[in-house]
Amino acid sequence: MKENIERNEWTDYFQRFSARNMSRLTRLEVFGEFGAQEEEHGMLFKGIAINGRYSERPSIEIMLGGPETSRTGHLTHVIPEVQQITPKRDEYGRDEALEIISGNGDRNLLRFEPKATLASVASQAQST
Repeated sequence: MKENIERNEWTDYFQRFSARNMSRLTRLEVFGEFGAQEEEHGMLFKGIAINGRYSERPSIEIMLGGPETSRTGHLTHVIPEVQQITPKRDEYGRDEALEIISGNGDRNLLRFEPKATLASVASQAQST
């Protein structure tokens, strides 16, 4: 399922999106002038927020991090002058990805890793 989120719904949508996807494993890619660039993979989703929501083209912050006891740190990915937000859901309505297009036309794709990947990361963490 795929539809754009209207700008006046972004704040509420991000609150609901953050709550239902908290701590899911992610992969963040940017498709732009230099082709596809992977920003990260395997970090936990911590939230998404809008800055300057009353401006014509606000920025979006995607917050990612490791478990509280992990040394993996954190990442805040900022997308300036957002033009469009398109969620991608599976046939059951579960969030699979979120595409955000910036002011310069870069496509930012936040994807959630499948549950099988989550299980393998958990088993690796226990063995170390």
